[in-house]
Amino acid sequence: MGIHTITLEQTADVPKKVLFQLLSDHENLGRFFDAKYSLVKHGKPEINGIGAIRKVIAGPFTFREQIIDYKENEHLHYKIIEGGPVDEHGGWIRFQSINANQSLIHYRIKFSPRIRGTGWLIKLLLEKDIKRALSNIAEYGKLEWKKH
Repeated sequence: MGIHTITLEQTADVPKKVLFQLLSDHENLGRFFDAKYSLVKHGKPEINGIGAIRKVIAGPFTFREQIIDYKENEHLHYKIIEGGPVDEHGGWIRFQSINANQSLIHYRIKFSPRIRGTGWLIKLLLEKDIKRALSNIAEYGKLEWKKH
């Protein structure tokens, strides 16, 4: 069934380490995404690092994602390991400094729908949710960073 790709970018007026902390905090991702998250297995070397498994409840779907690559303040790579409406799902999040106080998030997802003909709809819904979440993360990060 075809592979679908979503590629998004979001700038933020904060250092990339702030954005990395927000997007690697699995327990609190529900603040930004339209889903409930819980950490079910700790990763290494950090609790949210390689091997960490998070449970995600998004609408009628429950699935588990595992962090398969992690470099602090640089990137995260995860994949769905159980459940969900897609197969072969991988997500790559990369953080880039523009300058000392500004950063860029690169977010890319590839997936194959389980049910033929649903890929366009899944892509539309994911893209909308991720765009909104990245915008919220950029705004939240800016407000939190300015407090410190």
